[in-house]
Amino acid sequence: MTNRGDAHPGRQDGASGRHGRHRAGGAEDRRSDALLTSAVREDGDAGAIEELYRRHAPAVLAYARTCCRDPHTAEDLASEAFTRTVRTVRDGKGPDEAWRPYLLAVVRHTAARWARQDRRVDLSPGFGEWLDAAAGAGGAEQDLVSREPSGEERVVRAEDSGMVAAAFRALPERWRAVLWYGVVEEEPAARVGTLLGLTPSGVASLTARAREGLREAYLAVHAEQGAAEEECRRYSDRLAAAVRRSRPRRDALLDRHLERCGRCRRAARELADLNERLRTVLPAAVLLFGGPAYLESRAAAVAGTPGAAETSGPTAGGDAAGGNATGGGTAGGGGAGGSATGVKGVVLAVGASAALLGGWALWSDGGRAQDRPPVTVKSGAPASARPTPGAPDAPTESSAGADPSRPPSPSGTGTPSSPSAPPVPSGTASPHPFARGGPSTLRFVSTGACMEIPGGTARAGVRPEEAVCDGGAHQRWVLLEPYRGDPARTQVRNEATGMCLTRSGGTRDHAPVDQRPCDATRETQWWNLWTDTASGEAALRDGTGTRYLGLVEWARADKAQEHGSAIGTTRYYYGSASMRFLFEPELLER
Repeated sequence: MTNRGDAHPGRQDGASGRHGRHRAGGAEDRRSDALLTSAVREDGDAGAIEELYRRHAPAVLAYARTCCRDPHTAEDLASEAFTRTVRTVRDGKGPDEAWRPYLLAVVRHTAARWARQDRRVDLSPGFGEWLDAAAGAGGAEQDLVSREPSGEERVVRAEDSGMVAAAFRALPERWRAVLWYGVVEEEPAARVGTLLGLTPSGVASLTARAREGLREAYLAVHAEQGAAEEECRRYSDRLAAAVRRSRPRRDALLDRHLERCGRCRRAARELADLNERLRTVLPAAVLLFGGPAYLESRAAAVAGTPGAAETSGPTAGGDAAGGNATGGGTAGGGGAGGSATGVKGVVLAVGASAALLGGWALWSDGGRAQDRPPVTVKSGAPASARPTPGAPDAPTESSAGADPSRPPSPSGTGTPSSPSAPPVPSGTASPHPFARGGPSTLRFVSTGACMEIPGGTARAGVRPEEAVCDGGAHQRWVLLEPYRGDPARTQVRNEATGMCLTRSGGTRDHAPVDQRPCDATRETQWWNLWTDTASGEAALRDGTGTRYLGLVEWARADKAQEHGSAIGTTRYYYGSASMRFLFEPELLER
């Protein structure tokens, strides 16, 4: 909690009507964040503190709500984070220009500190689970100390483990700021210019330099962490060139290296994401927790989505990190501007967490399974098995999304288009469910392997597994629309068995999935479909849109490690590529 001497500006007497928006005399405060910071350091300028609070408090509160059980607790967390940051700045440390990413990190650190105190009950269940997972990553390091690491120590350890986050931290602060404001949060160029003291054209130029700098910094981190591998260093430039091209030429030597080197395969995925989907990669890598929910809240604020200002944070039973905590109150308010189109606002309102969480394929031509690195799978893992607990970089694994340079199209990426025929009324299932198109394999983005019904066994209760693709009917799937035109009630039928994937109905992570006779009235057979036709990727979510179908041992699969073949439903806040599928065009043909 904050003490009275450091109360944040947002709780000043509202009668004055002043929250730092204007300077003395009524003129709007157009000072850059760097100038405001200097004023705070020099003489504790209260007006500068108020202006910094006005600019960044909505985003801080939005992120705090992903970490907390209720909006009131989130306000306490946001207030404490802002107060701690101001104290740090007054001491001559802290941010100069990249205030927002710094503040969000302080929110996460403060929440982790609460978890070790008597305030864990105030945090969302999702944040507690994520923090516990990060604690399990200490391994041998924990054996060397006599005490369990604190919550903040766990977070620091997780922050230090990811290559994308390390590359971002290596950038000049001004570059970090322009990437966060202009690319991640999609602030208008004029607004970013105010924050950084630049013209809109200067913002565009700085953004281009910062993007290239981030790619170079990533390659430097990749080379440094693999310094003992001369072969990896030798292929570093070729790897960067391959992911920059929109339709890369096949490089046989690079292909062979990627087949042997799981570490470089991961680097290829992350480089491609940095190149094309920076808006979703950076929050996943830098925030570690709650990136999708935070992006959804900020996008709703930019788009002016109705209800954004009233939506409360996650409830005691909510899944803040899963994307259903959109943030509310002032979290959805100012500081963003109105750059998003109406179409984008509609897409976000319908299912922003999915629209923001697209994926990646190493080669943009969507190479067939035999063109991809082989998958190493150990068979027989039970569907209820837990993944390797909490590798510290697990939440920072490559998480991807729609190209931030253009808003989603209502008939292109993000959500499937409706058929030309009138839809069946929402409450009536068709006796002969409409098949969207011919059967297709569903290959995991992380491994290139296929989801199958083992042996094509036509018996209820058989669970799907991951396996090397062979093109058989037991690995091919058809999407059915029993409620025509409603992709939120899609059935997934195996071509060989004629049965549909059915959830267990469990709410825990890694809840099992099996096949059952197709029944259009059975809600556990309804999958909320998200597709990105540009990348050829799809995700299958439960009715709430927070639990995704994917590999149980996603953390190991994402790192090209040996892993179990079991498939279940897991909350998506880990940003895992093992919860997205590559599909063939036939899957969506009508």
